[in-house]
Amino acid sequence: MLSSRVAVTLACVATFAASACGGTASSTTSPSTVAADATINESFGATIDVGGGVFYSFSMQSYGNVAVTLTAVTGTDLPDDITLGLGIGRPSGTSCTTSLSTSATPGATAQLTGVYGPGVFCVRVYDAGTLSAPIQFTASVAHS
Repeated sequence: MLSSRVAVTLACVATFAASACGGTASSTTSPSTVAADATINESFGATIDVGGGVFYSFSMQSYGNVAVTLTAVTGTDLPDDITLGLGIGRPSGTSCTTSLSTSATPGATAQLTGVYGPGVFCVRVYDAGTLSAPIQFTASVAHS
């Protein structure tokens, strides 16, 4: 009985050694995830009071790029360099918890960009401490 166990063990060791030593080496790499281009463009706007803010929710269908653009701000007695807070995050009840934010002046180029996976996200636009009266804004979010 002992000799058959030894024979089986030796056979297993020999098989393992032969498979480890022979053949060609290969490596396995994980497939890379490529962010999808933004193909959906949503525009939104609202009024922001002094010290206030609003948010807009959107859904990502796939892993992809997101670009947020504060396109225009209107109101009375606005300085030429008006800045608002702009953030991307996740809706949380009746608010938007941002994970990425910046101060933005209106323009045609995205002020906030990132890459996100599928799910529900939000854009928050808020008074960054620069408003002396309510304003109206328009913004857009491009996503996949």
